[in-house]
Amino acid sequence: MKKAIQNALHDRLPAVLAGQYRQTWHLMADIGWISDPNGLCQHNGLYHIFHQYTPAQDLGLNKSWGHYVTRDWKHFADLGTLMCPDSEIDKDGCYSGSGFSHNGILHLFYTGNILHDGDFDYINEGRGHYTNTLQSADGIHFSDKKVLLRNEDYPDGLSCHVRDPKVSDIDGRLYMVIGARTRDSRGCALVYECSRDNLEDLAFRQVIRTPEDFGYMWECPVLFKLDQQVFLLCCPQGVAQDGYKYENVYQNGVFRLTPDADGSWQALDFQELDHGFDFYAPQSFRDEQGREILIGWMGLPDAEYGNPETVEGWIHSLTMPRQLSVKNGRICQYPIQEILDLRTETQTVSLEPGRPVYPESRSFALETAAIQNRPFEMVIRQDVSLRYAHGVVTMEFLRNGDGRTSRHIDLQGRPLESLDVFSDSSSLEIFLNGGEEAFTTRIYSTGQPSLSCSIPLTGTLSVMDAIRIDWKPALGTESCEAAIQALQGPQTACVLKSGTAPESVAASRKQVPPASVQQASVQQASAGSGSAAHKLTV
Repeated sequence: MKKAIQNALHDRLPAVLAGQYRQTWHLMADIGWISDPNGLCQHNGLYHIFHQYTPAQDLGLNKSWGHYVTRDWKHFADLGTLMCPDSEIDKDGCYSGSGFSHNGILHLFYTGNILHDGDFDYINEGRGHYTNTLQSADGIHFSDKKVLLRNEDYPDGLSCHVRDPKVSDIDGRLYMVIGARTRDSRGCALVYECSRDNLEDLAFRQVIRTPEDFGYMWECPVLFKLDQQVFLLCCPQGVAQDGYKYENVYQNGVFRLTPDADGSWQALDFQELDHGFDFYAPQSFRDEQGREILIGWMGLPDAEYGNPETVEGWIHSLTMPRQLSVKNGRICQYPIQEILDLRTETQTVSLEPGRPVYPESRSFALETAAIQNRPFEMVIRQDVSLRYAHGVVTMEFLRNGDGRTSRHIDLQGRPLESLDVFSDSSSLEIFLNGGEEAFTTRIYSTGQPSLSCSIPLTGTLSVMDAIRIDWKPALGTESCEAAIQALQGPQTACVLKSGTAPESVAASRKQVPPASVQQASVQQASAGSGSAAHKLTV
């Protein structure tokens, strides 16, 4: 099966990489479909970014796991397909899960989806939903897949929708949390405790619920602790819109967990994380620096709007990695420092009514402060309007959102002080008040980008440098060991310092912006800016 994927990549990748919507500093699938980030972790110094992956539906494949690795969030290796639905314990899909580095071993946990033949609803009957595991010492060579929990091992009263195991360390105790739907359609999360001596030794602890029903299914749960508070990150399905809240078909956000008399957690005070059109299935992990880093899927299941990049042979992206923090009891998110380090050619700009500013490419960052709670409208790339009035921020597509219309954030009495926009070829990630609130959306305008504002506003404008991806391991033309060795070598530091890629990286396939942006990059490099030109090598 993996050989079939490599053959498809070899035939289709050059055309896909030349697409006008390909991102320059976000991770995407090489070809085909990418969705939930899975297995996010740091193991032996390297960051592993696994993801849901369907490389080509015409190959008859269900959901597999793709695999990226990086040391610095700028240079990546695509290690190809880690696992496919090729066994009786996952024959209808290797669904989402997590990674956890413990005692020198990288442990992966995921849901194996099994659909039984027959006349079933596949909600309460007819589906196997196994919690499976596999391990690796080096992050490349993994053991055989093994079942930890089968349907009959879960608590009574659950439907066949039990999935997305995530292991976290909370105060030295290892917990696995799994999203679930009860037979009477209540969303909840199962909590198991893992033995520190053997992560496969699981003891059931509790079911996390809300006092009142909140959706019929909680997907992609994550337990984490910040600022002495334990939170549950998850994606509730089946929550009705309430004014400006819960405008998407499925939600994303965090619960604050409060222990009751017997020490069990109860979920309270749901906070939406991202109010944009394209954000779902976020997963966070604690890295070796102690940062809680979150990555989401820049997409949404069952959305009523489109993604024009499908004509190029691919669909969706992952969000930038964001560091989580707590401010006034709320979870905040903002780009990690390594993403901020991609900013180049930073200059101060003044936005004046009737005087647009023109970024050099679609890959830019605009950071503003001193809004001072003034009402305004900003138009980004001639297509997206951001309006602030009466305490509500509205993001609205003006031209072609491919079905995307408007989304809102009610600041609930908090003043709006700052607005930061991070743009890539076909996406926007917008942060209010330093990450107190966020919008994420795809955007498909391809003309000369512009920024305009109805009030005078000063900020900084930067070009976002492209990340580099070595595609050769995924194509089967270079070993995964060689790709990781290149990431671990001393060349990486030289790249960050000089902007000149080492031979092992320069020879690889890189993500590239459209032709107009490539030309601008070449001109910048020849002008002595220190930025490496982004060229397509196939």
